[in-house]
Amino acid sequence: MRQVRGRVLVVDDEPSIRFGIRHFLEAQGLAVLEAEGCRQARTLFRQDRPDVVLLDYRLPDGTAFDLLPELRAVDPSIPVLVLTAHVSLDTAIQAIKLGAEHFLPKPVEMPALLLLVDRLLEAHKARRRQQAQVANGPGDLEPFLGESRAIRRLEATARRVLDSDSPVLIQGETGTGKGVLATWLHLNGPRTGGPLVQLNCAGLSPQFLETELFGHERGAFTGAVSRKQGLLEVAHRGTVFLDEVGDMDLQVQPKLLKVLEEKRFRRLGEVEDRVVDVRLIAATHQDLSEAVRAQLFRGDLYFRISTLPLRIPALRERPEDIPVIARALLAGLSRELSRPGLEFSSGAESALRSYSWPGNIRELRNVLERAVLLSSSATLRPADLHFNPVIAQVLSPSPSGPGVPASEGSELDLTLREVERRHIARVLAAEGGHVERAAKRLGIPRSSLYQKLKTLGLSSKV
Repeated sequence: MRQVRGRVLVVDDEPSIRFGIRHFLEAQGLAVLEAEGCRQARTLFRQDRPDVVLLDYRLPDGTAFDLLPELRAVDPSIPVLVLTAHVSLDTAIQAIKLGAEHFLPKPVEMPALLLLVDRLLEAHKARRRQQAQVANGPGDLEPFLGESRAIRRLEATARRVLDSDSPVLIQGETGTGKGVLATWLHLNGPRTGGPLVQLNCAGLSPQFLETELFGHERGAFTGAVSRKQGLLEVAHRGTVFLDEVGDMDLQVQPKLLKVLEEKRFRRLGEVEDRVVDVRLIAATHQDLSEAVRAQLFRGDLYFRISTLPLRIPALRERPEDIPVIARALLAGLSRELSRPGLEFSSGAESALRSYSWPGNIRELRNVLERAVLLSSSATLRPADLHFNPVIAQVLSPSPSGPGVPASEGSELDLTLREVERRHIARVLAAEGGHVERAAKRLGIPRSSLYQKLKTLGLSSKV
């Protein structure tokens, strides 16, 4: 089956013109939607979110100038090319001011049209990639750093599943970078021009999870004072990443299965099905096969989402990769925290390799962030690396061993609660009290950070 390169919405009241453009563009591997006026164009634009719009200037129920601001309000990233038989400099300038990317005279020369459409498609995909990268955060890593056999096997398998639309299940311990790998799969796959929508299923009630995924109509339940669009609709023609899918409530699981098998769903309080085209990437730290045996997870959903399984190895399984990952993290943190030129001493790298990293890359980043913030030297030494005190004692009974820095005696007297409290306070201070950015750094949901602030008696105000 031929891969569709993109979707073009053609808005023109002349059927012969729409037919000619559709016939030509479909032969070039593009899917074409047709509208004969502003009203139909609005509906198709909202429902199908094309990659490019070809918009005739004069339409039966308005002009391009009427429609352009409305399309921009819905999604300003989608480029619009205005077509007209009456070219004037003033009209062209006005179209560009209202958000049109280009202005093309009629009759349309098909080779010139294709050149512009291809250019606009690439620009649109580049914008989507940039948006996804910004949303993923500046502190995230390339998912295949290192030279171990385990990480090379993971990369080879991930590249083989890139072009498939089948669901992917990413398995791995907490902090191994499942979200980073999910983003990489989206950005490097055929849906890179579409949205990437992420939802962590952990700790969500059935009703909240259901309304987040599927949306709801006004009055669907107490408190539903307005219509809400679900994340599945937002992700149409893109990717949905469900983190900690093993925590998804059993009441919601069959509805997700219907989406995967039939490409249909209903908002809460709605009687008609909606069609949606998404690729699912799910992630979990749990053994879902064991959860199925314990009747905590549906077997039919497990088999559907695990069509293409990927397992991220823990850091302790590839200690040779730790220095490579640590240097990449240190470079990023040095830029973020305005501490350029930082490097590790040989002793610090040995200490990093000797530790078991139960929190994996997330814990490694937190340790390095603390070192960057508190160290006054350009070279980080073992004494600058403050590992989890309880685990460090188990790893190294000698206070001067690699698992416990020699100057860490006072830290070992602290409880885990106090260590966590101090670290969260430092991160909040570094982010100027901005809870969302602090939660991103800590690698936890914003709601979890609010709960920790309440439990630990901290305030987000600095």
